Amino acid sequence: MSPLSDPTFSNYDQQQAQQYAESRLSYPERLYNTIIDYHIKSRGQSNILVDVGCGPGNATRDMATWFDHAVGLDPSVEMINTAMKYGGYTKSGQELRYAVYTADQLSHGVQEVLPIVKELGGVDLLAAAMAPINSATPDPSTANADAVQKVLFELEREILLPYELPSNRLSRDLYENLILPWDLDDESLASEFPASQFQRLEWDRDGILTDGDQFFNFSDETTLEGLETDLGTASMVTRWREAHPELANTENDCVKQTMAKLRLSLGVGGTENPTITVGNGTVILLFKRKCV
Repeated sequence: MSPLSDPTFSNYDQQQAQQYAESRLSYPERLYNTIIDYHIKSRGQSNILVDVGCGPGNATRDMATWFDHAVGLDPSVEMINTAMKYGGYTKSGQELRYAVYTADQLSHGVQEVLPIVKELGGVDLLAAAMAPINSATPDPSTANADAVQKVLFELEREILLPYELPSNRLSRDLYENLILPWDLDDESLASEFPASQFQRLEWDRDGILTDGDQFFNFSDETTLEGLETDLGTASMVTRWREAHPELANTENDCVKQTMAKLRLSLGVGGTENPTITVGNGTVILLFKRKCV
């Protein structure tokens, strides 16, 4: 299995895909602007966007407003069906296109497997977005924030650890151990993506806010019930529930237990549903293919 592979989302049924779409937020404008500014300054064009691993299409729909054509790709049939239901348009008024493709298929080259890309003469921006929702971090202003963070870390780094895949760990570590093109014994690939054009931008690791008073990305005021729903869409939680069907969605469910501990940390009763502001660390990896 590739270190970036995670078959969990690929196997989602219609209900799971719909819940994922409703629970996962779009990314903030600031994040998109960072990517587009880099793209424009490095002489990138705005003809076609391809979003790999698009899920229900949140990032595809948002970024499509800068491009004439946009394609979202995902290995999950139900994720693509959900993305198509939400639709979307590009800046030129073209409908977004979605298709089911696996990483193995795309390893042969996007232009080789996507007729639209071949027809339009290549990809201008290739994007891959990942929302590490299981790495929730409370806002520093949260009552007993340290205790709340301890509970959330316990869920992710202890209870769910046996169900962590290499892709989850890469995400949790903000991709600091990702193998880059120039790390491989492949001179042609390294020359295609010059290290001099690469940028790694990082914010808010382990809840330490880079900007002092707000998260760069995904700072969201939600209720404990909303947080419970969000955490339930994490792939590691899905695998935990598959391994413990007799406990899944009962009071002994790993997320239910975490919510009970959070209530104790926040000093609220079992029937209360207070709001809590959470965010997560963010990293943006920007690559530029050599112009010919």
